[in-house]
Amino acid sequence: FIFRFRLNSCPKFGKVINGWIDGYRSGNGIYCDWDYTGSSICCMVISILLSIFIWNPLEVGCQKFFINCKYGNAELGDIAYGFKNGYAHIGMIMFLRGLFTGLWMLLFIIPGIVKSYEYMMIPYLLAEHPEMTRQEAFAESKQMMDGNKWDAFVLDLSFIGWTLLGVCTFGILLVFYVEPYIYLTRAELYHALKK
Repeated sequence: FIFRFRLNSCPKFGKVINGWIDGYRSGNGIYCDWDYTGSSICCMVISILLSIFIWNPLEVGCQKFFINCKYGNAELGDIAYGFKNGYAHIGMIMFLRGLFTGLWMLLFIIPGIVKSYEYMMIPYLLAEHPEMTRQEAFAESKQMMDGNKWDAFVLDLSFIGWTLLGVCTFGILLVFYVEPYIYLTRAELYHALKK
């Protein structure tokens, strides 16, 4: 390895570090090799692929389920809606939403938070109109949230108590009450902003 070669150019320090590396491989030392980088990159790629191909269409399907709850015709099959209607298209738009939000987060934290609220309605829009282009979905979400970002932020702050209570019950309350309550409330916000 280049790392090991450079350490060998400084004999005393190189022997110590190489001893740690060899000691780890035999189970008796500190690990100082590049294997962590490879496994980190592999995990990151797997995470991105899961996000694009599984979680993003699943999120749109869940939002479809909660939107249909208002009309009283929600079915458990709605959760698979993102996989049945424009699977790749929905996955890519949702991935771009996450990517753009992450890039905005690099400009300190506040712009990323503002953009996450600006893009908040994209899954709901795709749940009702999976044929929307990326530009249409982003523009429509921006138009819907224009002047409503602060209200949505305050709405999310109102769930802090419920979330803390759910954590105190080791997540049981989160799964069976708090998260569905939050998602239904956001679906109702979508219906209010749609008008």
